[in-house]
Amino acid sequence: MPNSLPSQDIRQRDSAIRIGVDMGGSDLKFGATNLAGDQVLVDELVKRSSLTQGGPQKTIAQTLDGIAEVMQKTNTQWANIADIAVTVPCPCSADGVIIEATNIGTAETKELWKVPFGEHLAEAVKQASGESIPVFCCNDANAAGQDDDFARFGLSSDNRSSVFITTGTGLGGCVMADGHVVFGLGQAGELGHVKPTIPVRYAARFADDPHPRCGCGAVDCVEARASLKGLVRRIEWALSEAGADVIRQQLAADGRTLNDETLTRLRELATRGPEQAAYNVRTFADRDEDAFCRWLLEDWAIMIGALFASLAPVLHPNLFIIGGGMTEMSPAARDWFIEVVRRVYGEVNSQSCFASRTGNCEIVWSKSQDQGWRGAILMAIRSGR
Repeated sequence: MPNSLPSQDIRQRDSAIRIGVDMGGSDLKFGATNLAGDQVLVDELVKRSSLTQGGPQKTIAQTLDGIAEVMQKTNTQWANIADIAVTVPCPCSADGVIIEATNIGTAETKELWKVPFGEHLAEAVKQASGESIPVFCCNDANAAGQDDDFARFGLSSDNRSSVFITTGTGLGGCVMADGHVVFGLGQAGELGHVKPTIPVRYAARFADDPHPRCGCGAVDCVEARASLKGLVRRIEWALSEAGADVIRQQLAADGRTLNDETLTRLRELATRGPEQAAYNVRTFADRDEDAFCRWLLEDWAIMIGALFASLAPVLHPNLFIIGGGMTEMSPAARDWFIEVVRRVYGEVNSQSCFASRTGNCEIVWSKSQDQGWRGAILMAIRSGR
């Protein structure tokens, strides 16, 4: 799937800004920076409700509409736009070429997405503006990792490395080296599909769900447990009499108590679908410090700790960074969650050279403020487009 119109020297055009678009499942976010990418030019992001399930043409139409609003906010003309960078929930090559159209559309519309989206958007921009403006597509998790690196180090390319994950509907990943995303042949950083072994200490909690199937079709991917999709599957078991009894016993062994009121509330929500119950688990775990809901989120923390421990001997990064939905929890809840990750990491990986400490495999929260759109712009700059 080709990327877009050919690269152009922006010095040949009266360029002033770069526009970034973060294509999510619920909404599209639009922002703009200066040419260097180090200055945000819009005080408040432009947003549109996502139409990706309806196919690429609807998405292109709303993308043009969002770009038009950014132009209005920045008092910019089409001729002043250097390029447009778009995140997509798909694997992309270092050149921004979509390798595989996954996680977009519905079962009925997925075939519609098997098109060169970058080229189609670039052509639509040309028809709307009369300008040949390059369009760059990149993986959304890679963009988020790039933005986190920028939030920490700016545009520096000094020696450093990090492993970044997003916690959300799936588990996205990004490997950074010296300020640049590592692509490999195109799909490096797909950390959600690493298959770490469950630590022996925690085998009992997963005994009723030993080999979950991931959305990619494989089994035992970390995303099958450490994601909202995994939680939706997991909560059906957890709310059953058998599942609740197992959790009650394990909580009691740790000196914790299952709150039956929470269990009843989640079961009521689940009558409208397991998604409704799953969406509230994080809220109850955070706001109410509910033991049952925290037990469920510990699935994520345990598997993330095991994932990081598996990657440490391979990559030995300065930082392991957790981004995405879990960053939206309160400081107290974040402290609880990341301590579980760190504990499991230490239990699995006891080698002193890979100990998690400042400057060495340190486990931290992301500093990026949900600006995947800016990460896409930075990736376009880093790629030389």
